[in-house]
Amino acid sequence: MTVLTPDMVTTNLREWLRDHGAGWRNVEVKPIEVALGSGFSAEIFFVDVEYDTDAGHQAQSLVVRRQPQNFEVVLGSSLTLQGQMMAALDKWGGAPVPPWIGMELSPDVLGMPFLVMGKVSGHSATQRPNYNQVGWVADMTPAQRFQSWKNGIEAFAQLSKLDWQKDGFGFLANAEWGAPGVDQYVGHLLAWYEGCAKGRDLPYVDAAVEYMKKNKPSNVPVNVLWGDATPSNVMFDAQGNVAALIDWELAALGPSELDLAWWLYFDDLFSRRFGVQRLEGLPTRDESIAIWEAAAGRKAEHLEYHDIVVALRMALVVVGAYDRQVGIGNIPTENKSLNANLMTLYLAERLGMELPELGPDFYAFMKNLTPVEEK
Repeated sequence: MTVLTPDMVTTNLREWLRDHGAGWRNVEVKPIEVALGSGFSAEIFFVDVEYDTDAGHQAQSLVVRRQPQNFEVVLGSSLTLQGQMMAALDKWGGAPVPPWIGMELSPDVLGMPFLVMGKVSGHSATQRPNYNQVGWVADMTPAQRFQSWKNGIEAFAQLSKLDWQKDGFGFLANAEWGAPGVDQYVGHLLAWYEGCAKGRDLPYVDAAVEYMKKNKPSNVPVNVLWGDATPSNVMFDAQGNVAALIDWELAALGPSELDLAWWLYFDDLFSRRFGVQRLEGLPTRDESIAIWEAAAGRKAEHLEYHDIVVALRMALVVVGAYDRQVGIGNIPTENKSLNANLMTLYLAERLGMELPELGPDFYAFMKNLTPVEEK
């Protein structure tokens, strides 16, 4: 990863903003903070900018996300996809997203590709530390928590109202994986699975793949998916209103219920699955579904199927994380957590299979990811 230097920010980024800002002149850039991103590869930093336009002198804070183009947490994810999504969503205006500034794919400016957006004030529900234990969500009253989560669900439910063809999201279609919608979503997961399985015995993942293929629903809508619908990717203001939905690099096409299932999956992961008491007032599963249905204007269908599909997706993320940790020497190849982890445990529950035992290998694997308390 190319080291970011002060001159790249104060000089190169200033010149880039002068050329790419909408009529920006006399641009000055002041770095605020540079920090590693929450993912494995991205750097996110903030700058204050001042500039002149025909409307007069302007000042605002910007977010810059710098990331290699060859890094994929999920097959097909990229900085380019995230930039295309944010630009299209900003133009559509039907869901709250950070103001879009632009994207640069050449490494010549900041050492690697980057995108720039307006900084949104607010805070998200953190995963580390777990929002169910400490932080602003824990400090709220039960009624405030319910309303905040309701606001978040209602915000991403609006995506179900997008017309992906008419509203400018045609770039999400990928014929390589199948027809737009559930066929493409399933085809993408199959391609990802084939690329990471490497002939290994993956009993829970294999069973989930077979279930996904045999039970694929028909006549379901083709919607624009956020792809990473979690409270940690919602920026809330002090009153619990949604300021912005962030992190769009996993966007896809498919039935909107997949975003709902992803939200429910992470709700379960960061409470019951991690052995943490869920905060009073947060909507239950049934309440969350009802909130989504009211906002989307239709019933949620095939959720049992979508629950397994999103769990398979997360299990494939873990296969990649496992291989990375083996590759850099954090864990030995004999580590058993490839088939005994939180994601395979969830799949085993859903598919009626014998539950894997989470032993020392699992905790050795997890210590470099999200901390889990040993039982």
